[in-house]
Amino acid sequence: MTSHVLENVSEAISNNYSSYHQAVDIVGQNSTTDDVVAISDGQVEMVVKDVKYTNHNTEGTATYGNFVKLKHENGKKSLYAHLKYGSIEVSNGENVSKGEKIGTMGETGNAYGAHLHFEVRNADESRENPNDYLTGTKTLDNKKEDETTKTIEKTNHNTENNKIETQSNNILIENLTNQNDQNIKKTSTTHETTLENKNYYGGSIVDGLKGINVDSSYDNRCQIALKNGIENYHGTYNQNVYLLKLLKTGKLKA
Repeated sequence: MTSHVLENVSEAISNNYSSYHQAVDIVGQNSTTDDVVAISDGQVEMVVKDVKYTNHNTEGTATYGNFVKLKHENGKKSLYAHLKYGSIEVSNGENVSKGEKIGTMGETGNAYGAHLHFEVRNADESRENPNDYLTGTKTLDNKKEDETTKTIEKTNHNTENNKIETQSNNILIENLTNQNDQNIKKTSTTHETTLENKNYYGGSIVDGLKGINVDSSYDNRCQIALKNGIENYHGTYNQNVYLLKLLKTGKLKA
């Protein structure tokens, strides 16, 4: 499944996500421009629509030129930047539906050629890889997230080696931690590599891994999760909280 931010053509990545560019730059196939649409239902949290030109000497949010930031019901945010002057069709506080036109790709702000600068942010404004949302690996649609969570919980409940009670988040995390502690005791003599970031006080496993220069991509987190007893990692809140707790206590297997 693929989620779209362009209305009429398929997305092509011209500049991918990295620690230095925490977003993806998007053009249409064959480097075409297109109208930009909301990736999911949300409310306009911020909009700038009065920038007319490209300016490579800007700083801060001014580098975005004309942009729209949406806040979604799950607390995450999506940001669409470098939009064409006069093309933005939404206003602050307005509710926007998935697939609704926001504006048109442009090159306002600090841009080199017309494209869409697309970000996904957490509630604390930390950024994560938007590719996970474009490819459908993750979703900003609450209903779909709930269905995915239920599937994961059902699978884990029926797995002989991962019998977890899911009555509450605290019980789930506590049981996972206890299970992992037992595994660590059993394998303490096998010289396993563990990761530790006791100096990180945030709430993002992605940023916690980045803080110790460890690959925080979704694929690598899947591998780390598997080594720590999570067989069906989908980046859910409970799974990430569990991994982050292990990282902060120096018990995260790598």
